[in-house]
Amino acid sequence: MLIYLKSTIAHLSLNIHRVLFPSLEENSFRTFGGLILNARVGVLTDQSKTFKSFLILFAFIFIAFPVLSQDGEKTSVELSQQVINPTTLAWQLQLEEFAIFDTEGQDGFAQNFRIRGILPLQKGPLLPFPQLIRVIAFINTAPGGPTGLGDITLNQFWIFMKKDWGQFGAGWNLQIPTATDLELGSPQWQFGPALTITFTDIGNWQMYWIIQNFFSVSKNDEYGKTQYAVLQPNIFYTWANGIYAGIEPLWQIDYQTGKVAIPLNFRVGYVWAGKLKHNAYIEPEVMAYRSEGYTRNLNNFGIRFGFRWYLPMK
Repeated sequence: MLIYLKSTIAHLSLNIHRVLFPSLEENSFRTFGGLILNARVGVLTDQSKTFKSFLILFAFIFIAFPVLSQDGEKTSVELSQQVINPTTLAWQLQLEEFAIFDTEGQDGFAQNFRIRGILPLQKGPLLPFPQLIRVIAFINTAPGGPTGLGDITLNQFWIFMKKDWGQFGAGWNLQIPTATDLELGSPQWQFGPALTITFTDIGNWQMYWIIQNFFSVSKNDEYGKTQYAVLQPNIFYTWANGIYAGIEPLWQIDYQTGKVAIPLNFRVGYVWAGKLKHNAYIEPEVMAYRSEGYTRNLNNFGIRFGFRWYLPMK
């Protein structure tokens, strides 16, 4: 299985390389991909079939869809930045698979499959500001354990200020304990405020920050209080051909203990336009630092594969 998976990924990487980086040496690219696989993937178990299937799907999406959409709107830096900006008012469907190969203190393959729908409103019924409502659901697999539904999260952002330099917004998060197993989510309802600030007037660069807070409001006597924040720094550089690269990690801090988890990732993606606008990406992630005893994020290494559809508001 390992040989087959390495061959599949090498073939996919080579095709992406031919389309996006025709000037690079094929042998050096193949060697670089092999080093990454030998260093990180290792011998995969049967539980990694989900990852392999998603990898094949991602190859089709990443390579075939842009070819089918060649007669659509030409990709530009401005278009790409609009698509990857989380505060853009657009109807969106986002699918993301996070294949986790190394979990702290646990054996076995794990994964999180995220489905996120985004509903834009020009003006809300209570506050007369543009807003985004996000509905996020997960199908998770615990390391070597069960697969099932994870928690569902709702969040809402109002865009209170939009200037030439960027935007500022605020809102709330609600995490609903819908997980079918304690290994797949939290048993507590959680609620908290959120803030976002976006800087867009910096040429091909784009930077935005999102901070979300979660405070448990149920079963505190049984499971203890949950009080933590998630800070997401996003920094991307976009080329005119639709390719972009950057970081988008989720950093966590526990308000009660001060303990943190600081992963680092690197995303390479491609934006193109047909009747809809599309965004496909791959994003390896490693845990750069985790406080001793912090258990909310035990992922040491994984790879995200994502695909998103956008339909801008008229």
